[in-house]
Amino acid sequence: MAFELPARGVVLGVASLVLKEGATIDAALAVVRAAVDSGVLAIDTARAYATVDDDAAGERIAQAARAQAPSIPIITKAGHFRVASHAWDIDGSAARVRADALRSREVLGAPPSLLLLHRADRVDDLDASVRELASLRDEGVVEAIGLSNAPVELLDRARAITTIDAVENRLGFGVDAATEYRYCREAGIPFLAYAPFGGPKAEPLPTRVPRVAALAIARGGSVHRFALAAMLDAMPGAWPVIGSTRVESVLDSIAAGDLEVDAELRQAFADDLRSRGVGL
Repeated sequence: MAFELPARGVVLGVASLVLKEGATIDAALAVVRAAVDSGVLAIDTARAYATVDDDAAGERIAQAARAQAPSIPIITKAGHFRVASHAWDIDGSAARVRADALRSREVLGAPPSLLLLHRADRVDDLDASVRELASLRDEGVVEAIGLSNAPVELLDRARAITTIDAVENRLGFGVDAATEYRYCREAGIPFLAYAPFGGPKAEPLPTRVPRVAALAIARGGSVHRFALAAMLDAMPGAWPVIGSTRVESVLDSIAAGDLEVDAELRQAFADDLRSRGVGL
């Protein structure tokens, strides 16, 4: 089954709702409920989004979204997992991918809408793992499959084995090149762009997209909403995966899907990215 999302909107990633210091289940569920009520397109989780006491904390949060809106797509990832309070490990082997997929289906109560090989760039035998993903899709354990953190050369290898339904890679404004996005756009593969704001170690967003920031201020909006709206306009076939941890911020980001992008905002976004050496 192909993985499809509506043409315009954002996906909510739950990593920070689980892993951020001070995170609580009540706060996480409040953000997820607000996001679902406001029209978020999908929920993005992973086996790695776990606590020491609960190996499926992130998927349980995603399941709460599905309980609220049964048709909402749930994206999860296999092959990366928590082993201690501040330690994670990677095992993208075929056996581990199958075990993770079965556990995800158990927790979610239904096949995940999309299962991604979490750290495709750190798998010893990528071909075997991709064949296992294809088997899981064929068996109905998962609905669709893809890769995460995969450079173009790995995407080529995977696509030589089976159809890849989606790709999720990091793509922060003014931080990351859009190489894999352009590849996926040309191949017709949905592209999920995580950490669009650059992550906690990136320069503040207004310093990376100053023209968009100035326009947002002049129009009484947030730079995050304006930047997301401009991205959705400039990058068809891409969906930003936001990591909001507050109700106010998740609602602001989701509202980007309804913000009209005019020529001035379109040019400001293009100029900001070009000044950072990023071309779409």
